[in-house]
Amino acid sequence: MKCFAYADESGNTGLRLFVDQQDSFWAGTLISFADLDRRYTTFHRELLELAGKSELHGNELGFGRIERIAGRLAWFIREKKIQFSFVRIFKPYLATSKMFDLAFDSGVNPAVPPQAYAVRQLRLINLLHFAQLLNTEDLNEFWELFQAQSADRFGKLLAAVRDRVQHVPFDKRSVQILTESLDWASRHPEAVLDPFGEGDSPNFVAFSALFDHLHSLHREYGHTIGSFIHDEQDQFVPQFTKAFELLAKFYVGEPGPLSMISDIAPISSFNCTLNVRSSAGSFGLQLIDVCLWVAKRVIENHNVPRGQCAVLWECLVERSFIKDYDFAMLVREVKSGADLLAERDLTDEQLADARRNLDAIEEARRKRLLQES
Repeated sequence: MKCFAYADESGNTGLRLFVDQQDSFWAGTLISFADLDRRYTTFHRELLELAGKSELHGNELGFGRIERIAGRLAWFIREKKIQFSFVRIFKPYLATSKMFDLAFDSGVNPAVPPQAYAVRQLRLINLLHFAQLLNTEDLNEFWELFQAQSADRFGKLLAAVRDRVQHVPFDKRSVQILTESLDWASRHPEAVLDPFGEGDSPNFVAFSALFDHLHSLHREYGHTIGSFIHDEQDQFVPQFTKAFELLAKFYVGEPGPLSMISDIAPISSFNCTLNVRSSAGSFGLQLIDVCLWVAKRVIENHNVPRGQCAVLWECLVERSFIKDYDFAMLVREVKSGADLLAERDLTDEQLADARRNLDAIEEARRKRLLQES
């Protein structure tokens, strides 16, 4: 079935990750089976009159004015079978994962065993260990040097983190991988330091993450996005437009513990281009703005909705897919992957083959390190 998607974001972080007091950046998508902007203009006007506003925006309405329209919104969302996808990017986690990707990319760093970065479960375990070596000062320093493109500062930071590995209670192999990988990266910072740009912003990461749920709707139900409208904003629209061409056509394979980082497949979830529109004339964009504002206040600020706002929140919980990118999510995924692998029965022959393959990979890694040193 053809769907109409309306996307918005909450926050003005941009490339300055730690300049404000907000730890998270949010993005949301509303998925409808009808064109909300054309089909429900009368209902939109009714809500505007009830709210006493010319536009519906969460920040301007607050819980007080949202209370006036919350009951009607909850009815409308359920009646029209509207769905939501919310993404929350925890900024310290974004900085940590970006620093990890730079230093531990096995395609650049010969000290990193290929499987330690390419295989999802191993990559997440190494990221979890790496995260425990960092503090707030490290993340601020990393983001500043990343913006400044200072390879010298990056090398010093990586060396300092490397020296902490010997003091943590990780298993012997993890200590070896972390130490050798960070050592090589600290001595070759110019090789691992990628250019900095809009693609590193939480805005872009959140925008990219929205597509996971939209693709899943196509795989599970056959729905196709026939219209994708994003609220206008100046800085990232060119990047969004360029990325849309790829994000709408390809998806990362099922995120099982043994999935590979290269598992990318074509998909026909979208039959449209990115349409950037002002929220002033869009009921869909105003509706996702209000619902995104409510979700952020309840989940992040721990505001307790009351009255009809509580009814609206219950409706959103029923109709929403919420994806967090934070350290708690990382722990959950590592544990989930470990549980799934623990259930697998492997024969002695399979284990022996695996050990031989690992020995061959390790020998090749050692040879690369000797050549690169």
